[in-house]
This record gives sequence, structure tokens and C-alpha cells, in this order.
Amino acid sequence: MINIYDNVNGVASDLVETAQYKNLRDAVTAMHQDAEAEAVFTKFQTEQQAIQELVQTGAEPSAEQIESWQAVASEMEKHETLTALMQAESALNALLQEINAIITKPIAELYN
Repeated sequence: MINIYDNVNGVASDLVETAQYKNLRDAVTAMHQDAEAEAVFTKFQTEQQAIQELVQTGAEPSAEQIESWQAVASEMEKHETLTALMQAESALNALLQEINAIITKPIAELYN
């Protein structure tokens, strides 16, 4: 019997060897070394999480919350460190979507 977890753990080990992962690792390290960028990133995450929690409970975020979150998002774009981080996140996410499509292809084929 096949142990699918062994295969998935192998994929996880391979993932950390990809350029996309290494670029994200380096971008995260650079962000942590830039105190101002890290503070903006932390604020963005905090505000984003608060909005997500509201939405998940069926509540609407206030206009002020959305405006504040958008202002922080704009501030992120002013930091080269953070734009590099966002680009690295996007590249890794694209790779993960491709991997997910490969993994779930047999399931999709069941319905076709």
C-alpha cells in the first residue's frame, strides 16, 4: 500500500530547494533586517487579520478600517523590501497553485 504522506513530505523537501522558496526566504530575511519595513508589514498583517475575522463572522468592516488597511497597503508599496517580498510571495503562490492543480487533477477528472 502506498503511503501518500511520504510522497508529500518529499515534495515539501523539494519545495525548499526551489528558486521561488529561496527568493521568499531571502525576502523575508531582508524584511526582518529593515525595521521600518517590518513595522509596516506587521501593521498590514494586523489590520488584514482584523478585517478577515470580521468577514468570517459575517460582519462588515467599517469604512475607517478599510481605509486604514488600504493606507497601510499603499505604504507597503513605498518600501522596496516589501515589494520584493510581495513579488516573492506571488511567485511561490503561483508554484503552489501549479502543484495543487497537478495533485487534484485526478479528482477533477472524476467529474469530467
